[in-house]
Amino acid sequence: MVVFRHPVSGQDYIKRLIGLPGDKVQVKNGVLFLNGQAQEQVPTDPFVETYDAQGSVGGFPACSNGAVGIGGECEKERAMETLEGGVTHAILNIRDGLGADNTPVFDVPEGHFFFMGDNRDNSIDSRFAQAGGGVGMVPFANLLGRADRVIFSSAGSRMLYFWTWRGDRFFKAIE
Repeated sequence: MVVFRHPVSGQDYIKRLIGLPGDKVQVKNGVLFLNGQAQEQVPTDPFVETYDAQGSVGGFPACSNGAVGIGGECEKERAMETLEGGVTHAILNIRDGLGADNTPVFDVPEGHFFFMGDNRDNSIDSRFAQAGGGVGMVPFANLLGRADRVIFSSAGSRMLYFWTWRGDRFFKAIE
């Protein structure tokens, strides 16, 4: 997990580093391919969260188990993905067949990197061109550092709304 500055907006992002210079990255039917090799995905228990307004914008999460209503249990399919080199992490899937589930082959240019979010159907990342608001390829100069821990997490629109704090994520190690 790496913190970097968006090449166009200048906002700080945190995403998983997927492709290095010279790599070929593609997603086919929701499966990540690195240099032509499928990366293993093993299904596990679903990710469950409360269906309610989240974040500063107050958006609602998308659920793979359909419309659940405010306060209901919103599920997302979860799998453990193992990348080349043996790094394993959880990824989320809301629905199959969405636009970013099938991409062209991306050639990572020299001096740039390819990033993806772990919540694959809800991530603006390198699969999306900068011209359309996406991250695109990120130049080395925009890398800020490695992310090791979540210090604070809130689903609310304001930090002072303590009832929206997600204490189970405080100081949690990022894998």
